[in-house]
Amino acid sequence: MTIRVIENAGFCFGVSRAIDLLNAEIEKGSENLYTLGEIIHNPDIIKDVTDAGVRIINDVSSLAHGDRLVVRAHGATVSETELLENTGVCVIDATCPFVSKIHEIVKERSDKGDVILIGGNGMHPEVAGIKSRAACSRVFSDSAELESLAENEPELLAKSTTFVWQTTFNLQEFDKCNKIIKKRFKNTKIYDTICNATELRQKQTVELAKISDAMLVVGGKNSSNTNKLYDVAKRFCENTFFVENVKEIPIKLIYNSKNIGIAAGASTPHRIIEEVKQFMSELTNNTTVNEDMTFEEMLENSLKKVITTGDRVKGIVVGVNPAEVKVDLGTKQSGFITKDNFSADPSIDLTTAVNIGDEIDCVALRVNDIEGTIALSKKRVDSMKGYETIEKAYEEKAVLEAEVKEVSEGGLVVIVNNVRVFIPKSLSGRPVSFDLNTLKGETVQFNIIEFSQNRGRKKIIGSMKAIESEKRKAARKAFWETVEVGKRYEGTVKSLTTFGAFVDLGGVDGLLHITELSWKKIGHPGDVVNVGDKISVYVKAIDAENKKISLGYKDPDADPFVLFTANNSVGDKIKVKIVSIMPFGAFANITDGVDGLIHISQLSDKRVNKPSDVVSVGDEVEVKIVDINTETRKIGLSMRAVIEEANAAAESADVAYESASEAE
Repeated sequence: MTIRVIENAGFCFGVSRAIDLLNAEIEKGSENLYTLGEIIHNPDIIKDVTDAGVRIINDVSSLAHGDRLVVRAHGATVSETELLENTGVCVIDATCPFVSKIHEIVKERSDKGDVILIGGNGMHPEVAGIKSRAACSRVFSDSAELESLAENEPELLAKSTTFVWQTTFNLQEFDKCNKIIKKRFKNTKIYDTICNATELRQKQTVELAKISDAMLVVGGKNSSNTNKLYDVAKRFCENTFFVENVKEIPIKLIYNSKNIGIAAGASTPHRIIEEVKQFMSELTNNTTVNEDMTFEEMLENSLKKVITTGDRVKGIVVGVNPAEVKVDLGTKQSGFITKDNFSADPSIDLTTAVNIGDEIDCVALRVNDIEGTIALSKKRVDSMKGYETIEKAYEEKAVLEAEVKEVSEGGLVVIVNNVRVFIPKSLSGRPVSFDLNTLKGETVQFNIIEFSQNRGRKKIIGSMKAIESEKRKAARKAFWETVEVGKRYEGTVKSLTTFGAFVDLGGVDGLLHITELSWKKIGHPGDVVNVGDKISVYVKAIDAENKKISLGYKDPDADPFVLFTANNSVGDKIKVKIVSIMPFGAFANITDGVDGLIHISQLSDKRVNKPSDVVSVGDEVEVKIVDINTETRKIGLSMRAVIEEANAAAESADVAYESASEAE
């Protein structure tokens, strides 16, 4: 059996470009990533794309600002393009450059008044995009439809017309149409817009079909160019079969063929062509295969190890650096895993996470037979396993535990077995005013409350609320069983009011009155503490019936009143500063946190009508301590006593002077 493959089989330039652009976006993350229709018409590629989390849409009006859209190789219509421009969608244009050239021609000739005649499949997205750029157009699928168009609309024959063609138009039909055009249409321009790769592929298919006993045309059943290859091959080789992959090969129908030809469309991955070629070659050379075997038996006996996109494989680590891990898969291709595809944790250090010689379980992301490499993902396998764990935890309402990796205004992100779980702020079990950033890096417990999948995208929502609520209930119970006056607690300031601060003691809130925050007088609790501060407090009073706790914060050993009275007594003279004046006297600051009252009767040794007649705020005066009341924590001061003492001393001095004078 001789097996031949046409030289230009497989991806054309436009398809390769589209796939490369889409893969580049997938590597950035598949969240909010869409394609406008199928990126190319091949079921294997589309499965790879959707498995990666990309969603295929046909209506761009469903997209929103911030979404990413890859425009398929076939292009988009004018209305779709305009709508995308007005919605703030990030557009990655993967339109084949040959298709874009047709758009330019049609727009230019239509603006000049030409009727645009399009050779192609009117239902194909490429033709829809071309037609949308013409003010007036007609579409015909073959020479028969063009002849019918000329008969039914004779007025077109005399109008100024422009002919363009779908890039995958059948060459034989193209030649027939050209003869009709030259014969019937008088004022026209013909642009040969059939892709050069399409032309070569069809010519090579015809040549191969002429010398083959059987032909296999490989590609997607909805691929226009592959269907054209099947049509041209069938004309010259009756024993022609259209297959999408190796599993569809009609082995028993072609088993005894001596010459087998293989052609493939522009949207057929090279790996699938190689699989078909290798299968047929091994089938020929393998003596253990016979036509009575089932396909599965033949496949088992004939195929060597072939890795395709989406396969789950095991390999041995043969190299590690900070950017990637190199893996031996036992094939001619070398495998590699980039850091992004190794783990969901962006902070991971590959050089410490994996060692040479380790066996590693991964998924093939992209097979590049030309470069001989296979891009792998360990993260995806871990995610598969992780999703199973998450789903089980969801069904069993189990408690999970993980470190908070990301924090946003909306909530928290934790990673469980390489699966991202989002915990909305409303389900964090924390008050609205709580700063979630304080939880970053912390290990938290949560339940899975939503586990769903829509178009390949998994939605996983966690909740800490119920667990936190249970924790607080248990903490409250334990607190009331052990609390006593004088016991000290480490608490967190939960909220502030004008009269004090509420402190979370671990399930129970206690009130720390403003007067307990400082020995000095303060205007607001915020002058001393802030929400979120961790502080040491002690219990001052307990109201068990109403479940209320009064807290203390000031250090009793630092009580300025106690410190002052321990070192000062009634009768001592001190310097003070007037801080306020009242009708009944003046208040003076003795030291930080300690004030005393100079009653109006103690301001002078003479009658005082108003305290302000004697002192002003800010004055520094000398006083004598005349009273210390430890129960009321009040200190009585007297300027009068100092004055009187000074007067008495002066009088004594005068008497002594007079006595001395008399003695002389």
